[in-house]
Amino acid sequence: MSLDRSKFDKISEVLSDSVGAALDALSPILGAEINSQPQPAQVHTIRDTDFSGVMPAMYFNIVFVGDISGKAVAVFREIDLAVILRLLMNSDSDEIEFDEMGLGMIKEIMSQVSNKLAAKLGEFFGVDATASISALMQFDGNDAVVNAFSGKESSECATVNIKYEVGTILKGKACVTFDDMCVNNLSKYYDMTNDDSTQQQLTAAQNVQSVGSVGRQAMKQASRQPIQNTNAPALNISPSSFPRFDVSGDDDGVGMPGNMDLLMEVPMNVCVEIGKTKKKMKEIMNFSQGTIIPIDKQAGAPVDITVNGQLIARGDVIVIDDNFGVRITELVNSKNNLTS
Repeated sequence: MSLDRSKFDKISEVLSDSVGAALDALSPILGAEINSQPQPAQVHTIRDTDFSGVMPAMYFNIVFVGDISGKAVAVFREIDLAVILRLLMNSDSDEIEFDEMGLGMIKEIMSQVSNKLAAKLGEFFGVDATASISALMQFDGNDAVVNAFSGKESSECATVNIKYEVGTILKGKACVTFDDMCVNNLSKYYDMTNDDSTQQQLTAAQNVQSVGSVGRQAMKQASRQPIQNTNAPALNISPSSFPRFDVSGDDDGVGMPGNMDLLMEVPMNVCVEIGKTKKKMKEIMNFSQGTIIPIDKQAGAPVDITVNGQLIARGDVIVIDDNFGVRITELVNSKNNLTS
């Protein structure tokens, strides 16, 4: 399938404005204003798409479901995701790792960003759309996009590059690449809308792009109401007042605000580890019923308590009715775990 370029210019601003609006979903989670500056979408072959501005990076695949079909790949700079994770964990540690727990937290908020992207695209064309995403993965360049789209390097795609600011805490970069099926699907809905009305909305989007999120809110109101009088007085929009955050370090510095409220329902795996040992393969092959395996833990020693593989505490094993339990006797003082 090739990308229909005859209508692409008409939906290019729709793609870029929707990507910018989608990042606004980060605002209530991070407790900071999001100011995004998306560039107009550009058409390239997958082979010729330039991702150097966001490397090294991590990415996730987006699959649109509902009235809008197609796929997209969202690529974020690794350093920016580390800053976002530090904000989520309200941590001042310089050693943030993308472990299972951290990747799960990032995926949770990126799922909301992707659903808002689908909702904005659907809102403009008056259709219903949602999105599902994959786990975050290390981005290895154009090959990752080829695999995500199940296509070829010569396949065409549309990419929106975007710069965004999280309050005064972070200046980040990202890009979202849409496959040809998604772009052609949106072009089909463009044909089903009123050309004059749609063009006026696109012009409005261009005029207010520099205003950021305030401009996108005006676009949202315009898309919900039919345009009948083009000579109507301009909207009187007053900029909102947002709290300021202190900055330390350079442009990619991190402050301390964080908001975990929206992530409190994320399930975590709590495990109690009595002990462990190492065995050679030939020894394991000789295991049978009744085999005794010594472990590196003395009798009566406290057991380890981990959350998603991260050691957070130690305690004593107790019996509660007919079940085992553990009484915490020590919280592990580590800047890399949840108690930091």
